[in-house]
Amino acid sequence: MGLTKWHSILSGLPITSNRGFVGWSSVSLIKFDNHLGLFDTGTEGSREIIIKSLQTMNISTMDIEFVILSHLHFDHFINVELFPRAKIYTTEQELNYALSKEPEEHNDFNYVKSSINFFKNSFIIVDYETQIYGGKIIHLPGHTKGSLGFETEDCIFAGDALKYFIEAKTGQTTYAYYNKELADNSIKKILLKNKIIVPGHDPAFKFENNSIISLYDASVEIYKRRDSFVNITIKDI
Repeated sequence: MGLTKWHSILSGLPITSNRGFVGWSSVSLIKFDNHLGLFDTGTEGSREIIIKSLQTMNISTMDIEFVILSHLHFDHFINVELFPRAKIYTTEQELNYALSKEPEEHNDFNYVKSSINFFKNSFIIVDYETQIYGGKIIHLPGHTKGSLGFETEDCIFAGDALKYFIEAKTGQTTYAYYNKELADNSIKKILLKNKIIVPGHDPAFKFENNSIISLYDASVEIYKRRDSFVNITIKDI
C-alpha cells in the first residue's frame, strides 16, 4: 500500500438531540495518483457543502471514480446519487443485512431500504482484504453486521466501527446495533494499527499514550430563526 493523499471534506460531529440522531458523519476525499474517491457520502443536509467543498478544489461530482461505504445507514449512504460515475463499494454481508428484517430486530431503523434497493444493482460487492487502488477493505463488524473500514499505509477510515474519541479512550463502543462484543473487538483492531483514524462522528485523530491528538477542527455554528419559538439548549452527554 502506498501513501494516500486524503482530505476531510466534512469532519464528523458527535451531536444528537431529543428529536433523535442528527447524523453529521465524516466524508473523506481519497486520492491515489489521479484516482479520486470518497469514503462515505454523508447525510441529506450535507449535500450542498459537499459539492461546494469539492468545487473549491476544482473537483466535480463527475470526477469521483469510487465511493467506499462503511455501511449503509442513511447518514453515510444517502448522498451516493450525487456521484453518478463512481463505482460504489460495499460487501454482500452488509447489503443482505440492510435489506433483511434483521435490522428491525436489533432496533436499527437507519436503513432507507427504498434507496438501497434502487442502487443495489449498481453496487460492486467486495470481500474483506480486497485492494482498491492503494488501500484495502478491512472487516469491522458490530455496529452493523457488515460494517467495514478502509486501510491505507498511514490511515484507517473507520466509519461507525469507531465513531467517537471516547471509544478510542475506553476501547469500547458507545453503542452497537448488531453486536457489542464484535464492535468492541473492531475498535481494538483499529487501535492496534497505530495509524491516523478517521472516525464516523468525530474529527480525524491520532491516538498516542491514551491521548487524542485531533487533526481537524470541526467547529460548528447552529442558527435559529429570530422569530421562532424554538429554544435551543446545548448539553454535554
